[in-house]
Amino acid sequence: MSLKPILPIGVLLLVIACLFGITAYFIIRNKFNTAEKIAALTRMTVIYVLMLVIGLRPVMLETQYEFATKNLDVLFIVDNTISMWAQDYNGHRERMSGVKADVNLIINELAGSNFGLVTFDDTAHVLSPFTQDMQYIKDLFDTFESPDSYYAKGSDLSIAYQDIDALLRSSARKENRKTIVFFISDGEITNGKELVDYSELAQYIDAGAVLGYGSPEGGKMKEGFGYGYIYDYSTHKDAVSKIDEDNLNKIAEDLGISYLNMNSGNSALDGAVELIKESSKTIIESGSGAEVERDIYYFFAYPLILMVISEIVIFVRRGRL
Repeated sequence: MSLKPILPIGVLLLVIACLFGITAYFIIRNKFNTAEKIAALTRMTVIYVLMLVIGLRPVMLETQYEFATKNLDVLFIVDNTISMWAQDYNGHRERMSGVKADVNLIINELAGSNFGLVTFDDTAHVLSPFTQDMQYIKDLFDTFESPDSYYAKGSDLSIAYQDIDALLRSSARKENRKTIVFFISDGEITNGKELVDYSELAQYIDAGAVLGYGSPEGGKMKEGFGYGYIYDYSTHKDAVSKIDEDNLNKIAEDLGISYLNMNSGNSALDGAVELIKESSKTIIESGSGAEVERDIYYFFAYPLILMVISEIVIFVRRGRL
């Protein structure tokens, strides 16, 4: 045990001694009989001793310690094309609002893991290789904005393949690691290209899910400047984006993970993340050489509170007598 006093010990002793001296003076000068004075002095001595002990702040030193490390690399692959800003998530909200909420849930539940982030619109972007800085990943999602419709070239779910492959291979080279993938998209392909076969990447993936956003009825997308909706010149109406679950199911099948429709909330995601947590290996070790300080002052605070309460009760009863 050691002490971490809230004031220098000399100052603390001086303060307690002065307070006790003043209290003893008034008790002795009081008209109590001798027995009452001795009882009062005894009670006040106990109170001031407890105050002194608390002020000295005793702590227990533990030389045994434990640490835990989750052996997960969690890769987010996020479709950030214009269609992911369509307003048909869980009613009339933007799909990306659901994405951000669900990613935050995953990060919080798998805290301690390494997180990586790849996004794609007209091109692919590795916004972060694997890092344990979970707040950094959250901050990156907060920077997402709808692409400018005037420069968009259509959706292509295959454009990030090479970056995904590189990050998965990097994770696979680590010993005792599990790689988790969350592929986040509405499944739309609007540039006329065929969906690439992702099955070669399944060997690097241990778990995860394809998360689908959007509705069969579809939703409109606001112009980048917010003055109206994107116009479809082929139909002469506002453009509507609809989820393509055939593509999303195909990606999930290729990667060997499940497909979850997220458009009505994240209840399905809760179960998937819980399975990942249960299956992830946690390394816990004990050893010596590290000291952990644990406060024990509260053991003395409880009797102090009782003593003060009892003193108040005695004072009130004497006042009534």
